[in-house]
Amino acid sequence: MRLTVEDPRSHAFDRRYKVETAREEGLGEMGVSSDDIERGNGVYRVTWGWLIEKAFARLDIDFHRYTFIDYGSGKGKAMLMAACHPFKAIIGIEYAKRLHEIATENCRTYRNLDQKCHSLLPIFGDVLNYLPPPGPIVCFMCNPFDQKTLRAVFESWRMRYDQGEREIRILYLNMRDIAESAEVLGEQDWLTPVVRDRRFVVLAPARPHHISAKKAGELGRAMAVPQGRVSVLRFRKRGRPVG
Repeated sequence: MRLTVEDPRSHAFDRRYKVETAREEGLGEMGVSSDDIERGNGVYRVTWGWLIEKAFARLDIDFHRYTFIDYGSGKGKAMLMAACHPFKAIIGIEYAKRLHEIATENCRTYRNLDQKCHSLLPIFGDVLNYLPPPGPIVCFMCNPFDQKTLRAVFESWRMRYDQGEREIRILYLNMRDIAESAEVLGEQDWLTPVVRDRRFVVLAPARPHHISAKKAGELGRAMAVPQGRVSVLRFRKRGRPVG
């Protein structure tokens, strides 16, 4: 039922901005080897535009200072929508060659009078081998990986943070429910949810630097509880959510 509403919206976005993001694609047909297809959950599906924008609206940052990075960027829709915000630069990493080529063409043909960032860089590569640029980053993904790959990506962010790159925001989206990844999200004891909804969460480094196992468990449970509205989580010094 939801697709009957969202598909026309996605195609309307493409017509309006002279791009092609809406068509669903099997990853095998997009140049991914049979051994790697399941790492990317088997299929490309475009992320709903309203969900992307809803997540962007909850970022508590100075956009000019941050580089936006889409992990598993597909045909580049999130990159294009990010361009309506004044990010320092926008990057997308995609391991399906044909999807990367489509994203590159979309970045070339995209036309929007509201565009505020014109530095768009699609990269053909594996997120497991990717090193973000130095400086503040926003890491975006919409359920692009299996749990093993997702866990490895979070670990790479943790290592970067431990090495002193502390300014990071993570936007994790799932068009069904972020609770599907509650196990991996709950393991991130260095992060705290700033804002969460049933379909997205904004994560930021926890303060202090390390939080307790109890707090990590709270994060996991928070991800598993369906929410009908956006919640802004505030934390007391002992780490318990109060709102």
